[in-house]
Amino acid sequence: MTSYSKSIVISVLALLITYNAIAESRLTQAPSCRTRPDVVGRCFNVHGRLSVYNGTPSIRLWPIGSKRLLGVLDPTDISSVPGRPVLPDDIKQKLDWNKDVFGDFFVCPLSRKQPGRMQTICLDSGKHLNVREHKMVNR
Repeated sequence: MTSYSKSIVISVLALLITYNAIAESRLTQAPSCRTRPDVVGRCFNVHGRLSVYNGTPSIRLWPIGSKRLLGVLDPTDISSVPGRPVLPDDIKQKLDWNKDVFGDFFVCPLSRKQPGRMQTICLDSGKHLNVREHKMVNR
């Protein structure tokens, strides 16, 4: 094999390795909430508190200053266990039963607003995230 042939083989192998690495990284990333086919309206920003609740959906977003809760839902997983499709990794790592995450969240509606009903959303991203200890409220 000539040195020219060796350089071509090495170049092709390098391209294949690079392509494989790019393909794997795309598979491990969560798909964007914005591109989901079940989004029913325009995506929007919410300044609020993200918390874990008992019940379905277990992850809920309270828009600060409102009396509403938005349910973070993954329709492919009825249990709504916090996982890659439900929350972006940077938010998932901060949230648990004892911690709330405050910030500016970009969400997309999966159901339409109805008085007296929780609207379901998917959570695309969050900025200015601030983690605080969850405070139990006795009613």
